[in-house]
Amino acid sequence: MGKYFPASGELSEGDIYSLLYYIYKNNISGLLSIKSQGKEKKLAIAGRKVVFAYSNCREDSLGNYLLREKIIDQSMFDQTNAYLVKRGIRFGRALLELGFFDYDRLWKYVPDQLRGIVYSLFQFKGASYLIQPLQEPEDENIVLDWTIPAIIVEGIRRTIPGERLEKVFAGMEYIYPGDTDLIREIDLKPYELHVFELTRKKTRLADILAASELLAEDTRKVLYIFWVLEIVSGEKPVDGPSPGHDQGYTLQPGFFKSFEEAVRYYNTKYELIYKVLSKEIGPIALSILSRAVDDIIDNLPSYLKKVKLNADGSINEEAVLKSVWYFDFEKNSGEFLRGLEEILYAEIYTVKKHLGEEYEQHILKWMNRIGN
Repeated sequence: MGKYFPASGELSEGDIYSLLYYIYKNNISGLLSIKSQGKEKKLAIAGRKVVFAYSNCREDSLGNYLLREKIIDQSMFDQTNAYLVKRGIRFGRALLELGFFDYDRLWKYVPDQLRGIVYSLFQFKGASYLIQPLQEPEDENIVLDWTIPAIIVEGIRRTIPGERLEKVFAGMEYIYPGDTDLIREIDLKPYELHVFELTRKKTRLADILAASELLAEDTRKVLYIFWVLEIVSGEKPVDGPSPGHDQGYTLQPGFFKSFEEAVRYYNTKYELIYKVLSKEIGPIALSILSRAVDDIIDNLPSYLKKVKLNADGSINEEAVLKSVWYFDFEKNSGEFLRGLEEILYAEIYTVKKHLGEEYEQHILKWMNRIGN
């Protein structure tokens, strides 16, 4: 998607999600102001998280929130309002001094009220926005610690109408994988992970909708989450691996006589990739490659789903062979090699992603030069 947003402008339907993702992706800290029909709401953003929310709407105040949610009754609301005017204090402090709230309840419901302000932004049909430098919220001791991707996920779950989904996916025939790193950072529900797994196995949108256990509109809603977060895209990537496609393996099954030979052969490739990556970025290379393998694990044959990397970047041969000892090599070698190739593609793409095309080409030339 990759939409660009200047420091101020107008938002059309659905743009609030894209704007938040843009702020997250570019690690922008600031005060995001959204105005619509006389209403103004602000989000204080730092470290790719929303830390506080403001609103000029009376219904968003703590007192009205608690009354609306039936956490306090009208009598408590009126008494607290009268008391805070007399004492010149805030609603939350008045609740404590009157004995209506203890600290546990205050620290529970204030963040809930702030989250409600954030959710209300997603109801705006059209709005203007402004990103300003962030000033630390004064006198705000109870704050949010809410990541922007989590906000986007929950907002879409709650508010996206069917017509918006139809508009986004109209004419979109294929769904291609994008950057899946965010999958690890967001708390997806089991049925949402189910849709994600389908995107790793199928490319045609119609096939994903047909295979999904969810209703079509709900499947589109989950896909919209992934689309906003650039986990999937409607545009075919110009490079990199395409999980879910039969890419074929470099070598014919008859090249090897056993699972052991195949694993050892591919381990020379995995070790090389690790050496190249670790030389440039240090020990973290192993965790980056492990994450790349984990991202495609659902697309691998069953006997490779528990594969782990050794300290030298090779896959754990003993663990793999334990999983295939009862399989016939001749019957299963094709699928086995495809799985090893999937791992290889994912690792090569990871090198390109972190070091650039020059390093990717270096690895490919090495493999070709010795007949790999």
